[in-house]
Amino acid sequence: MVRGSPNPLHFGLPARLRRVRKQAGVKPSALSTKVSRDTEVTADIEAGQRIPTVATVARLASALGVAAGWLAYGLGEQVISGAAATTDGMGARLSAIRTERGETKAALARAVGLSPSTVADIENGAQTGVDVLEALAKVLAVSPAWLAFGEGPMELPSRRRKAEAATQGPDHG
Repeated sequence: MVRGSPNPLHFGLPARLRRVRKQAGVKPSALSTKVSRDTEVTADIEAGQRIPTVATVARLASALGVAAGWLAYGLGEQVISGAAATTDGMGARLSAIRTERGETKAALARAVGLSPSTVADIENGAQTGVDVLEALAKVLAVSPAWLAFGEGPMELPSRRRKAEAATQGPDHG
């Protein structure tokens, strides 16, 4: 990490997952069995040994009754409001916002260290890790929760604007 730069949002995923799993009174292996064929997936994520795909996070969030965007990135409310999250439409959202921002697949891929074919695969419905999705969202200046799951606002307010609003108070502006 670069000194002074905030850690990626997905770094908090293992702790958030561990906390809500324990609150639900579910063992890691039982949760893993419920969401995956791999009985170690939950323990591996909680230990920081595995970065899950956004689809795995959506299944974990659904099984635990929490919002996927909150679980993956700490964005929005913990409690689900509405239907359980899926990654349906993720590829279409990526393609639309990339086009709207005037980015080519090649330029976007270069900016996050991927191949253009990987970006094309994601746009065509392939899954990707929460880390890759967050990197794509950052380059495109959109919320990773919105990009992955369609949750929350499309764009996140900048940290600078939040800090300025807090120091100025409601009367200034």
